[in-house]
Amino acid sequence: MDKFTCMVALARVVELGSFAEAARRMGVSAPMVTKYIGHLETELGSRLLNRSTHSLSLTDVGQAYHQRCVQILEDIDEAEAVASANTAVPKGSLKICVSGAFDLSHLGPALLDYSAKHPDVRLEVSVSNHFVDLVEEGFDLAVRASSHLRTNLTTRKLATARLIACASPEYLKRNPAPEIPENLPQHNLLAFSDAAPTSQQWRFERAGHNAVVQALGTLRATSNDLLKQAALRGQGITLQPSFNVYEELRTGTLKQVLPDYDAGSLGIYVMYPQRRNLAMKVRSFMEMLIGRWGSDPEADPFWPGG
Repeated sequence: MDKFTCMVALARVVELGSFAEAARRMGVSAPMVTKYIGHLETELGSRLLNRSTHSLSLTDVGQAYHQRCVQILEDIDEAEAVASANTAVPKGSLKICVSGAFDLSHLGPALLDYSAKHPDVRLEVSVSNHFVDLVEEGFDLAVRASSHLRTNLTTRKLATARLIACASPEYLKRNPAPEIPENLPQHNLLAFSDAAPTSQQWRFERAGHNAVVQALGTLRATSNDLLKQAALRGQGITLQPSFNVYEELRTGTLKQVLPDYDAGSLGIYVMYPQRRNLAMKVRSFMEMLIGRWGSDPEADPFWPGG
């Protein structure tokens, strides 16, 4: 029995949670899928799946073997994609969801560069702070900036952006800058607010000392730009990703507060429903994004010194 087909069967059963659905996708009968899994278990001398009437789960051995199977199958897909790259032409509609937290002044040029290079692709870009269901809503991929990314989608980290507490010089003249995070509640804190329960908690760390501050002030918003404008007007202190305030910090219209403390960071990710059988339009867009902001995704390309 062909081992490759058996590995595909295992991957499909785990992915879909059903022998019947795996069989339908593979174009074979459910008993045939059972035989494929049984053949692997016989060769390995270990059970891979725990099966009951209503559920399936991997055994410890099955978990390890399944991970390697998925990697092997993905590597084969990658090899086939490389082999066909010279003849495939990106075309059709490419539907992208972009996190509203990520400044389009950085992603916008990438979108326009891609559109100019691939005139047969029609870009459809949606900007939203809500975590959309890519499959349900028909998106090909998403670009998100997040500190608490939890998803079953395939993800690749592109870059990191430090979070920086800052205020205008005028505000800091009227309200002396806090020396420690515990002084922040004495100030007007302009906070980003999203669906995450911890979105209004500012966290600071220095030399093992951790502080959590509830960001309560006169303005909460799902727009970093609005919060930045309020800070520029001298209305309070805001916590901003470096990509949104690097120019203001460079020119001095905003000043960093608590510079000796680490306030955390956002990861910038590209996300897509699956790695297998990616359309050329999706693959080519991802290839353009990878490395656009530097070769080290853990570094901050928007902040001097990263």
